[in-house]
Amino acid sequence: MSNKILTAVIVDDEPLALEGLSLRLAKIPEIKVIGEAENGDQAIQLCQQLQPDVLFLDLQLPGLNGIEVVQALQADTLPMIVFVSAYGEYAIDAFELNAIDYILKPANLGRLQKTVEKILARSAPQHNESEKFRLLNALKETSGISVSELENWLKSSSNSPLPTQFATELVIKNSDNEKVFLPVADIRWIDAAGDYMCVHTKNETHIVRITMKKLEQELDDKIFKRIHKSTLVNINFIQRIKGLRNSESILELGDDVQLKVSRNYSAAIQALIESKQL
Repeated sequence: MSNKILTAVIVDDEPLALEGLSLRLAKIPEIKVIGEAENGDQAIQLCQQLQPDVLFLDLQLPGLNGIEVVQALQADTLPMIVFVSAYGEYAIDAFELNAIDYILKPANLGRLQKTVEKILARSAPQHNESEKFRLLNALKETSGISVSELENWLKSSSNSPLPTQFATELVIKNSDNEKVFLPVADIRWIDAAGDYMCVHTKNETHIVRITMKKLEQELDDKIFKRIHKSTLVNINFIQRIKGLRNSESILELGDDVQLKVSRNYSAAIQALIESKQL
């Protein structure tokens, strides 16, 4: 067993349950309760103030419930979460929030000891390194960024965004023939005009000499979708989709901007609709 002493905040709206949990945890030398709360708002405040290693959290609370408490906590104040509940049906939701453990009430001493052992094993340096390597590899697969580049990003002290294989800015010439940097996130849609691309933002249209194929390679295909052989749209700006006959549709981007989705690209837009349905 590690010599590390874990700090904990415990949360329950039932005074007897709160007292019982505190007394049992006091018998485990590897953990120390440094705060108690009776509702979700108090739990969030204590986590922000005390920065505990572990949060023992009841699910049924007045006001914010346990899951909402975890969702409200910022990443830099989020401790390891152990849900303590009289109801087993919430376990799946709890583990989707990466909870360390889910304990059914009443939590006996032996069960709590096993949970503390699991937490200590999870916080051990060798576990952290293997977990970090696993997460970096998963992130590499989804982002296309090398592990070494992702590691450098993690080590950087700045709050820089996650590196990406796609362009975050386009270098273009303005009407005064000056080179300017256009943030990709500002681009609403792009359409072809011969050998040029018309790049549209909210207030301007920029003309860029580049092929559609080459421009697509520069942009994240999860954000910029082809809706016509000569049109790309930034899906973050789509406000409304109107269906037409023959599997075609119209995208509304606001400010009276309407873009037609051709039949050949309707499947991609349909998949987008389905992914966003509640």
